Amino acid sequence: MRLNAIQLFINTAVMMSSLFIPVLAQNLGASGTEIGIIGAVYGAALFISTYIFSRAADSYQPKTLLYAGFISAAVTFILQVFAYDPLSLAIIRALAGFSVGVYPAVLMLYVYNLKRSIGKFSSFMPLGWAVGNLLAGVIAVYWQIFSIASLLFAASFLITLTLPVTQEVRTKKKTDYFSRDILKKNWNIYFGFFLRQIGANNVWVIFPLYLVSLGANEFWVGIIYTINPTLQFFIMRRLDSYKTTSLIHAGDLLSAAAFIALIPLTIYYQAVAGMVLIAFSYSFLYVGSMRELIETNEEKGAAAGLLNSSIAFATIIGSLVGGIILQYYGFRAVMAAGAFFALVGYAVMQLAGSSGKPQKSS
Repeated sequence: MRLNAIQLFINTAVMMSSLFIPVLAQNLGASGTEIGIIGAVYGAALFISTYIFSRAADSYQPKTLLYAGFISAAVTFILQVFAYDPLSLAIIRALAGFSVGVYPAVLMLYVYNLKRSIGKFSSFMPLGWAVGNLLAGVIAVYWQIFSIASLLFAASFLITLTLPVTQEVRTKKKTDYFSRDILKKNWNIYFGFFLRQIGANNVWVIFPLYLVSLGANEFWVGIIYTINPTLQFFIMRRLDSYKTTSLIHAGDLLSAAAFIALIPLTIYYQAVAGMVLIAFSYSFLYVGSMRELIETNEEKGAAAGLLNSSIAFATIIGSLVGGIILQYYGFRAVMAAGAFFALVGYAVMQLAGSSGKPQKSS
């Protein structure tokens, strides 16, 4: 229960803090490209941090890294209150991104060492997103949103103080620091997920603005964003028994269908169908990929952390792509690009399967 509460709190904090960043950036005078850059610097800091600390997850006691991550996040998230122009917002978002990258790999490894269900634990991640989206939409006051997010990280730190100290998680096998063996073994999973996430982040960096252009206010933006993660909470809890590669393939194809469904919208509430498809697609893709990596690699923290790194790296590219496409081609072109990248991710997994790479089927 305590681990689930932490997962819920930290993801609530991240999502409620992120939802209106594009709108805030626009209010501060940012162009479409600058909105993309703000998203990209957050992703760049997150990528660097997740890569560094995914390696550390296999060598240090989990609670040490959890303390560092939650304390630093509590500080950097409250700093967002003081952003006054696009540049200051970008700098503070970079600090927030680095702090958020400290804990994901070690938290997943901690859960695995306790022999808890990865699917059920992961389901509290989208539940946090749902709560965060809803709170952000209801509150709709930036300084209050950032303050509550900071308090949730502080609460997670306090809960972590009560967690048991697990056995040492040091691995017997050591690869090079840049994880080339792990990357080579699992290249198709990382690269396929990376491509899909480029498409997704290309959409999410501008999606609140898209909904506003279709008549939504802050409350309805929050409500629509809540649909996807709420469904993910229920879906992820039921995926542990399914074949991992089938989940990944289905996740890519449903992602493409979801982004295509967002193209012909004429009013904001029509986005509901696309959000339902996205809930299924991401649930399948994330649980399938994470299980495959943790169950088939000795350096489990590094393997799981590199998936988080691929997500963060995709945030950089996807944010830039989405901002640029928005500025020159408009909202619907952004959705089409999201579908394209999801299909390319599917092709990567299919190519790897046809080349005879062994895959775990449980």
